Amino acid sequence: MLDHTQADLAIRAYLDIQKEMGLDPAGGQVVFPDLAETLERLTRKPADALLFGVAADGMPLYLHLRDPRPGPILLTGQKGSGKTRFLKTIVRAAERFSSSPMACFAALTDYPADFDDMNDAQTLMGVWGSYQPESAQMLSKLADRVERPSRNSSPILLLIDGLESVLQMSSEAQEDLAYIFTHGPGTMVWPVVTVNAEIAVMLPEWLSYFRTRIFGRIANPRTSEALTYLPGAPLNNLFPGNQFCQRLNSEWIKFWLPSLGEG
Repeated sequence: MLDHTQADLAIRAYLDIQKEMGLDPAGGQVVFPDLAETLERLTRKPADALLFGVAADGMPLYLHLRDPRPGPILLTGQKGSGKTRFLKTIVRAAERFSSSPMACFAALTDYPADFDDMNDAQTLMGVWGSYQPESAQMLSKLADRVERPSRNSSPILLLIDGLESVLQMSSEAQEDLAYIFTHGPGTMVWPVVTVNAEIAVMLPEWLSYFRTRIFGRIANPRTSEALTYLPGAPLNNLFPGNQFCQRLNSEWIKFWLPSLGEG
């Protein structure tokens, strides 16, 4: 059930979409882009690219896996802004984007049960609890792959749901992770990392690894300013759970997660 603030955000976001797409205002519920319909509309699907979202004009936003320039991806927002859903959506989009799997995913989290509904995802290598010894072993193997890359290796996305969980791991695991952050994208090992905005401001050393940052809703203006450094970020107006924004070419671009068609 939406509270009054969320309902107001939904209405404003829906009106924004109508305005940007040149549609006449209409009543009714907020309709998020559907993943299957979005993929069907893409007549030219770039190779080795992951769908990250859909802009209000219907244009897709991609991460091109053979272009290391974006570096590791940071996703931050307040609690309930949709960070975990973002990670799940890119896994599902990758599965449906191509007839053959083009990327594999490994998830690291304090709450593995949050990914129980992804057990059928064939591209998901596994979900590791950050408190488990196996998680450090997984990071060590990924760091070895980054250090000794193979031309025939498929892309791997390391999904870390909660950057703060890393602080509980051994110093060796943290060193492996820092190495992956620094050199991984150049070998097609891509970290995509979430962190609550309130915690992010207390982790400046770890945040320094990320020049590509995606934002969910952040209502606190001080927290927003501390994380963006640039004026004009519409973080307070983003619809929680579905809408995000990123700074591209000196402009803040809002985009939506496509609906996975859940009941």
